[in-house]
Amino acid sequence: MGKLDEFFKPLRREREKSEIEVLEDIEGYLSSGDVLSAIDAINGLEKEANVYLALRMVLGAIRKRLNAGLSPEEAKNLQATVKELIPFINGIFNSRFKALLLADLAIVLYSLDDELNADIALRTAINLAGGEGDLLRDILRGLIHSGLLNKAGYAMKMVREGRKLDVVLSELAEMFYREGDVERATAIIKHISSPFHRAMALANIAELEASRDRKKALELLDAAMKLAEGIDDDETRVELGMKLYSIRQEVEGSGFSLRKILARKGAPPD
Repeated sequence: MGKLDEFFKPLRREREKSEIEVLEDIEGYLSSGDVLSAIDAINGLEKEANVYLALRMVLGAIRKRLNAGLSPEEAKNLQATVKELIPFINGIFNSRFKALLLADLAIVLYSLDDELNADIALRTAINLAGGEGDLLRDILRGLIHSGLLNKAGYAMKMVREGRKLDVVLSELAEMFYREGDVERATAIIKHISSPFHRAMALANIAELEASRDRKKALELLDAAMKLAEGIDDDETRVELGMKLYSIRQEVEGSGFSLRKILARKGAPPD
């Protein structure tokens, strides 16, 4: 029987780990600070969605490490570690996955003072995002959250569809305001080019502010109304004016005057 056991031994292979188990291993490595082992474990994944998830986990762990502060030697070693992620990212075919990974990579590279490669990664991420508002929003939000306001501005200039960008910026401004980050919300609103979308952003924030500071909410609505007055298109101006007066009615508990809306600038076409 001993000889038969030796004969069949090569056929008894160790059970391969499932991809969920590999992801759990990666999570464990990252929890213990072993980024290199986590990256090496990615080779055990085949499904693109799982590779994407693992890469975002690794990049997130690297960003946390950078936020904690590193010595020059540690930063140099980490830069070499980050380069090992690039082949995995390049192997991703899903454009949404790739755009978000490249945006994360750009933030890491900016933190490591590798501005040239960070700019390339960010530019590629914006190009891949195209006109998809949710992707642009997530990319810009990541940059702003990381304190990279100048690079967020750089990314905005690369977005070809101005209207789409204004919608995304309006959403971001409201998002940051909800989080209590008034400074960043204000900075974002300044980048909105369209008077209509800038006024709507101020109006939405006024609605959020109404229950906390009625006076401030009314000031925001006044600023929005001034922007609305600069809109040349009669229908758009009147539509926005009615929206703003409706919000004001809710804030101060009074009715609004249609005559007053129409008198702001011209009248709607017959």
